[in-house]
Amino acid sequence: MTRIERAKQFMPFAALHGYEDTVRKKEFVKSPRRELTEEENANLTEIVSRIKKGDVIKAEYYAENGYTETEGAITEIDLQARYIRVVKTPIKFDDLYSIKEIK
Repeated sequence: MTRIERAKQFMPFAALHGYEDTVRKKEFVKSPRRELTEEENANLTEIVSRIKKGDVIKAEYYAENGYTETEGAITEIDLQARYIRVVKTPIKFDDLYSIKEIK
């Protein structure tokens, strides 16, 4: 038996292409949205009304499968469409969990 033939018998066999990627996606546990109390909601509304374009903030928000944080300067605020943009990340007001102003 040649070295190449011998090496082939030890190569991994993947009968289902993409199976490992699908399993990895299922391993991630989706976290549910957290409900804000009236006090937290009022505090968040007060901060959103006070911030302006150019302010640097740290925001925690719900994105796709769970909560994430972003930090940076506000590049856009749209009160009609109810979202802010932190650098290049758009965040809907409904997805916000917390905002902290960084000075």
